[in-house]
Amino acid sequence: MPSYSGSTKNSRHNNCWRYGLQSWAWSATIQPLHRRSAGTVAAIFCFGLSHHTAPIAVREKVAFSPESLAVAHRDLLDQGIAKEALIVSTCNRTEIYVHGGHGLNRQALQNWLCAFHQVDPRSLDGHVYYSSDAEAVRHLFRVACGLDSMIIGEPQILGQVKDAYQIAADCASAGPVLNRLLHWTFRVAKRVRSETAIGSAPVSVAYAAVSLAKQLLGGLEGRSVLLIGAGDTIELVATHLREHGVSTFAVANRSPERGEQLASKFAGNAHALEMIPSLLHEVDVVVSCTASTQPIVSREAVSAVMAQRERGDLMLVDLAVPRDIAPEVESIEKCYLYTLDDLNDIAQAGMRARREGAAAAERIIADEVSQFQQWRESLDVVPAIRRLRDHVEERRQDEVRRFQHYLDQGQDPHAVLDAFSKALINKVLHDPIATLRQPCQEATNESLVAALDILFHLSDAEG
Repeated sequence: MPSYSGSTKNSRHNNCWRYGLQSWAWSATIQPLHRRSAGTVAAIFCFGLSHHTAPIAVREKVAFSPESLAVAHRDLLDQGIAKEALIVSTCNRTEIYVHGGHGLNRQALQNWLCAFHQVDPRSLDGHVYYSSDAEAVRHLFRVACGLDSMIIGEPQILGQVKDAYQIAADCASAGPVLNRLLHWTFRVAKRVRSETAIGSAPVSVAYAAVSLAKQLLGGLEGRSVLLIGAGDTIELVATHLREHGVSTFAVANRSPERGEQLASKFAGNAHALEMIPSLLHEVDVVVSCTASTQPIVSREAVSAVMAQRERGDLMLVDLAVPRDIAPEVESIEKCYLYTLDDLNDIAQAGMRARREGAAAAERIIADEVSQFQQWRESLDVVPAIRRLRDHVEERRQDEVRRFQHYLDQGQDPHAVLDAFSKALINKVLHDPIATLRQPCQEATNESLVAALDILFHLSDAEG
């Protein structure tokens, strides 16, 4: 069988290989890989305004209605402003995340946003923010985790970001980069929720009342609640109670019309204030917040009820000033009375816990941003990897065609296979070995050798 030696490529090819390997070696030995800035990968940009930077009079001018979001996503792509786009629009913020496109900068996005809503771009001056790459990624992570919200750790924003992503996906405006970013965002938010206390501690008196009831009664599923009053505070408490499993509501209010409206919203029954003593027999929790100047629930009334009541403990929450429930009720056996001051203390403690959780969340986010940036920077080498694979595949096919001839001649397959493998190795390694042997500066040679050690794990093999 004829012996095989790889063909010598021209000097231009050797120089190209040499320059590429030297460049990679320099970046690998001089710059830490995770600190390299993105090269060929297009940047991710975030442009927007929120309750931190703009009053509601400005925010409402550029808020997107649900019906306009699909049109807006397509318009960003059709105009070539972005190759991928995501719009998050809530009552507290309007933010645009884009990737790719031409001539992307702060002014271009501001002009597009104002043109879409037909407002003067100057009306947003001083109210918008703009970031790119790691800072844009970090901002989205913080938003989804509730760190940028009015109330630290509030969970609603994560659902709103998920809704925004669904719209972008339906419009095909979320491509491979934003798809990866959003799924990464949801994973970060889940990690923050599970590893920190940012969302577990109550920070409003309404939520504190519900958390306290849940703790005292060992859960709220199947419990009955009496709401005294029908204002905004009572409605907020009822909303939290329903979210935690309460399904039976009774509403006692001075105004029958308002009481019926609130009761219907929570599938409950409306009653007159005079019915409170009889209602106390059937409920587990009482929450009161009215504008009455005198107590509505007296010690005598509660004492009479508890003497006959069969449901066990009764929790009473008084959110009114002046108080609706006589303070002496607290002395009645199996009655637990909490006032606005009690709940404010709980809310303040919850806020401190959330601040501590926020600090832990920031550390998690910093770690996740670094990992996401490493993934994005890895995209820089994808074209080079593709060229390398094509280069080796071309030589493999050449050798397959050449050695197939020997098989067709009936030569020993084992000998042909052995010769084929040696020939392929020689052909693939010829150019880099020739480059290493060329005279050059010592420092350059050291960099090339270091690059080869890293690429092929040669040091590990020797050990």
